[in-house]
Amino acid sequence: MQGTAGEGAHWSSRAAFIMAAIGSSVGLGNLWRFPYVAGENGGGAFVVFYIICVALIGLPVLVAELFIGRRGGMSVVGSVVKIAKAEGRSPLWALQSWTGMLGAFIILTFYSVIAGWVLAYVVMIGGGLVTSIGAHGLAGIIAPAFESLTAEQVSAKLGELLNDPVRMIIYHALFMTLTVFIVMRGIKGGIETAVTYLMPAFFVLLIVLLIYALATGDSSQGLNFLLGVRLYDTELADGAVRRGLLHGLQDGSVISAALGQAFFSIGLGSALMITYGAYMREDQKLPRSARLVAIADTGVGIVAGLAIFPIVFAMGLAPGGGPTLMFQTLPLAFHGMPVGGLFGLAFFLLAFFAAITSSIALLETSTKWVDEQSKADNRILSAGGLGLAAFAIGVLNALSQVPKTGLNGEDQSTFWNTWQPLGEMKLFKGMVLLDFLSATTDLILPIAGFITAVFAGWIVSTSTAREAIGFQSEVWFKRWRFLIRWVCPVGIFLVIAYSTVWAPYVAPMLVNAAQ
Repeated sequence: MQGTAGEGAHWSSRAAFIMAAIGSSVGLGNLWRFPYVAGENGGGAFVVFYIICVALIGLPVLVAELFIGRRGGMSVVGSVVKIAKAEGRSPLWALQSWTGMLGAFIILTFYSVIAGWVLAYVVMIGGGLVTSIGAHGLAGIIAPAFESLTAEQVSAKLGELLNDPVRMIIYHALFMTLTVFIVMRGIKGGIETAVTYLMPAFFVLLIVLLIYALATGDSSQGLNFLLGVRLYDTELADGAVRRGLLHGLQDGSVISAALGQAFFSIGLGSALMITYGAYMREDQKLPRSARLVAIADTGVGIVAGLAIFPIVFAMGLAPGGGPTLMFQTLPLAFHGMPVGGLFGLAFFLLAFFAAITSSIALLETSTKWVDEQSKADNRILSAGGLGLAAFAIGVLNALSQVPKTGLNGEDQSTFWNTWQPLGEMKLFKGMVLLDFLSATTDLILPIAGFITAVFAGWIVSTSTAREAIGFQSEVWFKRWRFLIRWVCPVGIFLVIAYSTVWAPYVAPMLVNAAQ
């Protein structure tokens, strides 16, 4: 198992890289996070700002990360140090690499827990479907999800899972074990093989679910909510608010959420793309590959919303259900729809495929660096050790999600579900460990992205960037150069300042002063 992904290893083809890069970016950020963030921020206006953020900030930073990886040809830290030294600059620019790699590892620790919830629902819905087929024969396929349960019992399933830490940890362990196994096998034998099978299956399931949602759900209201854009806020029939463009421009929250989603979803700032870029061959066209990844990731998020919101609206449920949209709202919807068991199972399998292709990229980022430091390139030890560490922290994340009050009203308070790291700060107030780490990465990724933009735009010379990226047109290179030097750092800085200073501290002070 040694030497399978060390320095000099490459993707076997451009198609393999595209599949792997799309797989790393398309994950729970698209299926779990995008729909609920879009729902919380009113739908159409959020989508507009999201696409703008991807085009003007996300894509230029993605190009920068890929060219840093390919130019350096090493781990994320090694690549940045190598380029900085070649430009006569300080190796301390590796701060970007450390920040991103830390962000990727932190994400993995709670990502695996949430992916474990996905696995739990695969088992629950799949088991119910098998039971239904056993009782009714092939006619059981048309049964709804959780056929024998009431709506209240279906809604309580997430609470039952959260109240059972042992079950959460077992599913978390299963998911992490699979992630480690794939990364242990290296680029070609592990990651490339996995995405070759999983990504086509993912896209087939996504299209099937989209057709199902549009055919059986409230497609007009779903399309109107997600794609309908207005200048002013409007209230929908169920009380949900569809944000207007002016609202997003005035308070900045929608733009901040859109940029945060772009970074989380594509994987920017987390060193994923620098790591995968290190395995790119020189003859692979970098700008075109970056465009394909950005378009695919954005498209999957929007299609996922189009597959979810019609189902949600058809059942009279709220689109802004927050993080529980996937685990409470959707199971309720599948419970009330024909063939809900089959399509509910398909949806959670889809989410599982998306989660595993992203988690292997998150683990690969630090695994490649450890291999580089050890000089032994023993991926069994590096991937296994890092996976074990991520699993251990993930156990604590799982314990932090156990409700303080049990299903029977008993007190279940422990250190882990009451501890609020930095809870005295407004930015992290009320957040237990998993929520705190999630909020931390929402800051880490843009900060790493900001440093990347400055490094690629101001530290790397124009001649080096032109040669390394390989734009076919000088006009497009100049456009990228302008965006990465000015638009990206300024835009990212303003959003970071808004979310860390203005929204939690300055805005409330102004409101209090006005009163």
